[in-house]
Amino acid sequence: MKYNKQLLLLGLLVLAVGLASAASVSSGMLSARNAICNILYNIRDLLFYIAAGVAVVVITLQGIKWAGSADDPGARKQAKQGIVHAVVGLIIVMIAVWIVVLVFTGSQCGMY
Repeated sequence: MKYNKQLLLLGLLVLAVGLASAASVSSGMLSARNAICNILYNIRDLLFYIAAGVAVVVITLQGIKWAGSADDPGARKQAKQGIVHAVVGLIIVMIAVWIVVLVFTGSQCGMY
């Protein structure tokens, strides 16, 4: 339940930042399409940076665990699996971001 509230607050923050930056782009009214595209770009960038940060933290912690488990093969195996899972997750996120960029390029949003 605690994480749901944090994710909701994070989503509202991203929405507010997107709307604020969309409103400041020009002095006139922006179309709804441009505001939505701006919000989606902000969410895409935010998720990319969060995924990269989490992957770096996980790889670092599992590397420390691996280095500290000299005599325990079970701990080394668990640390190795954690690193592999973090790298695979990061690859999945990179592919997803690439697909989103392709969709944005072909849509009405275009790339800024």
